Amino acid sequence: MTMGVYALKRRFRRSLRTVEGGLVRRGATADAITLGGLGCAMAMGGALLGSAVAPLLLLAVPALAIARLACNALDGMVAATTGRARPAGQVLNEMCDRVSDCAVLVGVAVRCGAPWPGLAALGLVQLSSAVGVTSAAAGGRRQYGGVMGKADRMLLLAVAAPAALLTRAAPVLTGWLVLVAAGAAITLVQRSLAVREDLGAAGR
Repeated sequence: MTMGVYALKRRFRRSLRTVEGGLVRRGATADAITLGGLGCAMAMGGALLGSAVAPLLLLAVPALAIARLACNALDGMVAATTGRARPAGQVLNEMCDRVSDCAVLVGVAVRCGAPWPGLAALGLVQLSSAVGVTSAAAGGRRQYGGVMGKADRMLLLAVAAPAALLTRAAPVLTGWLVLVAAGAAITLVQRSLAVREDLGAAGR
């Protein structure tokens, strides 16, 4: 089941081939790029919080969101190209993704003063991610599909942040949280069904 913006991943990865080549020539490691993606997410959370006193910081969010997505694609590409892909790197990647989700979602929730939509979005995003990871741990495929994956959340936020600057920030950012929560709930169901089908077909 491949849905959402994740379905465009191959095209996005092809657009990063030049950047990947430059990183490999400079000896960049996949782990360093993974941590770079975490840094982008932390900076996004900081920009969202800081926008309460400096609204123009919202304009940094789209660039940081795209940079985070690029890092999340490039770490795997560099690991594969250099032949240094390893299980420990996958664990680091998953851990950084979970912390990144917390940084961004908490930043939005605090900025717009919407704790309950924030908690709902955070919980459902983490659950849908856990289903995808657990599938691989059970011997199936890592599930990335669904209508509200990481790329979907980031691209929607890249639109919502400038819109929040032009209008009232709280309603726009709260709307983003509600949309993410609803999409993550659907994604949780979609991934659960995909896991059941995948593991059932394999007799697991």
